[in-house]
Amino acid sequence: MSDSWDDYADGWDTNSDVINYSEKAFDSLCEFIDLEGLRVLDFGCGTGLLTEKIAHVASSVVAVDASAKMIEALRRKNIHNVDSLACEISKDSINNHAIFEPRFDLIVASSVCAFVPDYENTLSTLKLLLKEGGTFIQWDWKRSNEEEDFGFTNEIITNTYANVGLCAVRVCEAFSLTSKSGTMQVLMGIAKNT
Repeated sequence: MSDSWDDYADGWDTNSDVINYSEKAFDSLCEFIDLEGLRVLDFGCGTGLLTEKIAHVASSVVAVDASAKMIEALRRKNIHNVDSLACEISKDSINNHAIFEPRFDLIVASSVCAFVPDYENTLSTLKLLLKEGGTFIQWDWKRSNEEEDFGFTNEIITNTYANVGLCAVRVCEAFSLTSKSGTMQVLMGIAKNT
């Protein structure tokens, strides 16, 4: 796998697995929360497949990704109620970009948290952007075993929420995806900023 998500930007919107993942994530999101009128942050938005779906219902979406080429692809879609920014989320980036004010009703992170270098620190930073009573929702691959494998377990997600002061609402298997290499489960973690 490449070290840079920029390398994937050109083919991202035509990748059937990526499309399927975003559709299933959106369906599971809508089962849990009414997006109508919400201000939403899509963290690790990629080219905006999920962003676009959310924007059709939500009041506004701020889409953030570390990949400039992914953000470029999103901007070419010209979605009227989406503001986008290519940056790493940090306390400095939050303080230096007015796009992060006011705080968000909902933060979504679709297949991104397993790729960040420090999951707990990232969640702690994202919590700063969430309104009191706001909701954080993530989708990530479920570990295939309990050892040091890629992805998460229910316990890792629940414990990390508690460590950063988020109140876990639910952590469950939201859907699965099947490819040539087999079937993988996707966990959905939901927390509130109380």
